[in-house]
Amino acid sequence: MAFLKKTMKTIASNQSYSVIIVSDAKSTNKEFSVSAKFLKSAVLAFSFLIVFFGFIIFQYLTMTLDKQKMKSLELENKDKQQKISSLSSTIEDLNHRLKNMETYKERIMVATGLTSPLALKEVGSGGPEFGNPPGSDFSMAQKTLPNGINGQQQNLLSKTNGIKENAKQIEDSLKSVESMVNQQKLQLAATPVIWPTRGYLSGVFGNRVHPFTGRLEFHYGLDIATQLGNKVIATADGVVLVAERRDYIGNVIIIDHGFGYVTHFGHLSGFNVKEGQRVKRYDVIGTVGTTGRSSGPHLHYEVRYYDKPMNPADFILDTQN
Repeated sequence: MAFLKKTMKTIASNQSYSVIIVSDAKSTNKEFSVSAKFLKSAVLAFSFLIVFFGFIIFQYLTMTLDKQKMKSLELENKDKQQKISSLSSTIEDLNHRLKNMETYKERIMVATGLTSPLALKEVGSGGPEFGNPPGSDFSMAQKTLPNGINGQQQNLLSKTNGIKENAKQIEDSLKSVESMVNQQKLQLAATPVIWPTRGYLSGVFGNRVHPFTGRLEFHYGLDIATQLGNKVIATADGVVLVAERRDYIGNVIIIDHGFGYVTHFGHLSGFNVKEGQRVKRYDVIGTVGTTGRSSGPHLHYEVRYYDKPMNPADFILDTQN
């Protein structure tokens, strides 16, 4: 049985195939034989060639795609570099403008006399340098970055952070200046710097002989002699504290201006305001009279600073009298 199987295998291995090429009727047919072993070898060789050429084609296509990607990346890289260059130029321009702003800020702060700790720190100093101190984590990280776009981007980021910090300092300083200027505006509006009525001085601040008693005494205000019924105006913004009649001073108005300033208007003939009313400088608050102990139509005008009598003439800036 084993011998039979071996014989059959040998026959199969020696099997051959005949190929007959038939032409037209006048030509003879051609016939040749191909062994099964050769045919098998030819099929294997052909399959190998297909795989080999398939691999070559695949490699070629892969390299072509890689080249296209590289070209695309190069174009993208070039575009980024142009944008970075433009952005860098813009940042430098912003930095220059911020330095100019800082110079103007310092002049404003000096002119306004701002003495806050921030002002003392800023005035007379230069702008902050961009970048980070040597040895800092950020500085060490910069050294490890590769050259090229990443390094440029990191440099721009550092400059941008510097500009933001500088702008924040300028903004804080200008806010301090704005706050102080607003405070000064309020204080100026609360300072009695104008004449309360038109007339001439019949009594000044300081020692004088009293017109009724004939004794030497201190006069705490100004007496402005004028026509009966002349307008009396508020000399600064404030709130009316008192609008009433008193024995010695007659009809009197007292205005609290804030910041320690209080003004008194005495011997009035009438009131144009009431207690609690807010008034502005130049508002008409009453009229000149001769109420109380008065020798004739005049206005008694006082300025007090934290309840201390002050010479009103030291505050008056206009020259209407």
